[in-house]
Amino acid sequence: MGRKSKGATATFPAFDPAKSLPVSRQGLAEFVVTHILESVQVGLLRPGDRLPSERNLVEIFDVSRPILREALRALSTLGVVGTRHGGGAFITDLNAKSLLAPLDFFLSLSETNLHDVFESRRAIEGELAHKAAKLASAEDIGKLNALIAAHADVGSDPVRFRILDSRLHELIYAIAGNVVLERMATGLYSMGQNIRRRATTDAALISQSTKDHARIVRAIKSGDPDKAKAAMVKHIDHIEKSTLRTMDEMRRDMQHTLVAETDQSASGARGTRYSKRTSSAKNAAT
Repeated sequence: MGRKSKGATATFPAFDPAKSLPVSRQGLAEFVVTHILESVQVGLLRPGDRLPSERNLVEIFDVSRPILREALRALSTLGVVGTRHGGGAFITDLNAKSLLAPLDFFLSLSETNLHDVFESRRAIEGELAHKAAKLASAEDIGKLNALIAAHADVGSDPVRFRILDSRLHELIYAIAGNVVLERMATGLYSMGQNIRRRATTDAALISQSTKDHARIVRAIKSGDPDKAKAAMVKHIDHIEKSTLRTMDEMRRDMQHTLVAETDQSASGARGTRYSKRTSSAKNAAT
């Protein structure tokens, strides 16, 4: 079989739907998803290939249009299939950034697993710092130094600190040169940002993180992978402790708010009952 050009309309091998397809709606959609994924894995579908028209896909898979659209939405969420206006569906470039995009969504639903998240951050960001110390160029070091210098003007400004913090971490991820680890680290970094936003209003935390950042950059600049990894792990330890402390504070604030609202509600109810009794007494007197 000749190798088709990139961007060509894809074809599928013949199969017998009556023998292969499950009977449930969910099973039908899953079958379509699985078949397309397997076609990508074996090279039948390549990055940039256009999928057949919706009408043709319905005929190929012997499913309804709603089932087909459900399957294509799932493939889009996975980063395997994309759409172009007027150009139909196509196989994406299949790079790690696209394929690992659902990780961000998963992490956003997992805030109860913060211990697991920080354990993962230590493993992944520690390794990225280790690799960055080996691979950093003179230009990379210059960029890192500039970010550290910018920390001096942050003071207790939480917004400026958060911007510098994210830029520093992103730069280290990029220097390390592993797109899969970079994507995973980015997703983990984004985890619990609402909590981190409150935590970074603490001037002491900003000061500690600034020192941590300087320590990490010094280790990368000196080309010492082990020191860079240890400095990053220590930094993540500090972040975890401050995050958990902030969560405790938020829980206490919520409890105080609930108690205050309960007291206010009870007071209002007592006032209403007193008002009714007073009114009744006046009516009886007249």
